[in-house]
Amino acid sequence: MIVKSVVLPLRPDAAFDLFTQRINDWWPPDRRHTRDPESEIFLLASGRFFERARDGQEAELGHVRSWNPPHLIVLDFFIATGPEHPTEVEIAFSPSGEGAAVTVTHRPKPSSESLWPERSPRYAPNWEAVLTGLSKAACLS
Repeated sequence: MIVKSVVLPLRPDAAFDLFTQRINDWWPPDRRHTRDPESEIFLLASGRFFERARDGQEAELGHVRSWNPPHLIVLDFFIATGPEHPTEVEIAFSPSGEGAAVTVTHRPKPSSESLWPERSPRYAPNWEAVLTGLSKAACLS
C-alpha cells in the first residue's frame, strides 16, 4: 500500500473542488498518458476518469466508484494495470489546522495483487509529483 499526503491552504471543500473541477490545470504535463502535454484530464462524478489529447485520442485512467464531496473519492485505477486488473485509489480530504489534508491511499485489488510488486514502485514518485502539482495550484488559488 502507498500513502501520500499534502496539506493545502484551503478548506476541505475548496481542496475537493480544486482536485476535481480543476484537475486539468494542475495535473503535471509529464504525467500525461496520451503523450500530449496539452491534453485535458477529466475526473467526473458520473464515473469517468480520463485524458483527452488535442487530436481527440482518449486514455481511460480509471473509473470513479465513490464520489462523496468534500470528503472522499474512490477510484478503480487503470494506469499500469489496465481495466481488467485495476488498483484502488482513495483520495481523502480532511481538515488540518487552517487548511485541508489531501491523502492518497493506493493499494492493489484482488485482481491486481499479482501485478502490484512490479508496478507499485512507479506509483509512489508519480503520486508525489501529482500532489506537488496540486499543492502549487492551491497556493495560487
